[in-house]
Amino acid sequence: MKHSIHTIAFATLVTIASLTQAHAQSHVSQVNVPFAFSCGSEHFPAGTYTISTLDKFPFIASLSSGTKLPARRAMIESASTSASTDRPGYVVFRKYGGNYFLAEDHTVDGITIRFGKSENERRVAREYALNQTNPGLVQLAAMGK
Repeated sequence: MKHSIHTIAFATLVTIASLTQAHAQSHVSQVNVPFAFSCGSEHFPAGTYTISTLDKFPFIASLSSGTKLPARRAMIESASTSASTDRPGYVVFRKYGGNYFLAEDHTVDGITIRFGKSENERRVAREYALNQTNPGLVQLAAMGK
């Protein structure tokens, strides 16, 4: 019985993963960020960044800059599609004092990608909550694809 449950659970996961990958597409945003920020456990200096999703790994985004630094990966918490695709793209950061954390990427093709909070951001958010303060939101226009 236990073996059957494991087999059914594994088959369900494989089916969901293959459906997700079948519908996955690459999405690219480019944004000029005038401040240093964090995404996941990575810290990024101010600069122009390209945020892209990966066809084969729909829950991973790549952040790269025009510098010689290698592209870094970030986990995507969720992604959703909007009916409207005629709006400009933009990127949202959560701001706690002088700390910025990448929160969302709204692409020009109607995809919203949400990035999860790192342990560091959760710690800062708890401190803000103790002071009954909400983080600020900073929205930057995407430069296109």
